[in-house]
Amino acid sequence: MPQATPMSKEDQLAYIMALPQDEMLIMARYLTRDPKFLESVDVRAAKLIEKHLVELGLAEAQPSQTDDERISMWADYGLKVSVPQGRCEFSDSLMLAEHGGVPYCVDEHSDLIRHGDSYSIERSIINRQGLIDGYHDTIKSVYNYCLSLGKGPAWVMVGTAPEQVFFGYDQGYFAILYLEIPQASLDPEAQHGKINKRKHSLVPQYEKHEPLFERLKLPGVKVSLFGRSPSP
Repeated sequence: MPQATPMSKEDQLAYIMALPQDEMLIMARYLTRDPKFLESVDVRAAKLIEKHLVELGLAEAQPSQTDDERISMWADYGLKVSVPQGRCEFSDSLMLAEHGGVPYCVDEHSDLIRHGDSYSIERSIINRQGLIDGYHDTIKSVYNYCLSLGKGPAWVMVGTAPEQVFFGYDQGYFAILYLEIPQASLDPEAQHGKINKRKHSLVPQYEKHEPLFERLKLPGVKVSLFGRSPSP
């Protein structure tokens, strides 16, 4: 792959000044290494930065896939997927593998074509099945609550870590559910009783989503807001 050729400083400045204001501010803060900005970069901003760095000649374009290619790729690993409703524009590799009325989604972030690494695919398939087998009813109750918020289609993304479940819509993540998962090394019956007494922690993402979950009451789920005590 040929190396990127950077624009001149003058052309870089002209390019950035011609961007929509929100994108111009994102690039200005990134290029000046604003520490507060760098600590809080979200997925959307990261995608915009990547796109504009390529245009500026400061980064190489990464390999990409079509949805048909993604469908074929997941099928090679035994999972039938399709394009989900409400997919974020900055998460175009998110794919749907629905089960039992829940739009379970998987996202390997193009690791296979970029790095030849199938770990994310394999872990996502294993973790999806684990969530279905052990936590489907809880996940479905949270999903239905997210759907009731009136923000359009919602989805449930499987994490590569088995204890994390991401709930989102076309503007990003609503919340992350952190599951209490039994330790395999301990007595199964004792663990089962312990887990039944605990609650899984639902953490809203971004301050704008916190009010949406303040009054949520679901069996086995507690809402945890940053800087506040968890709901009972």
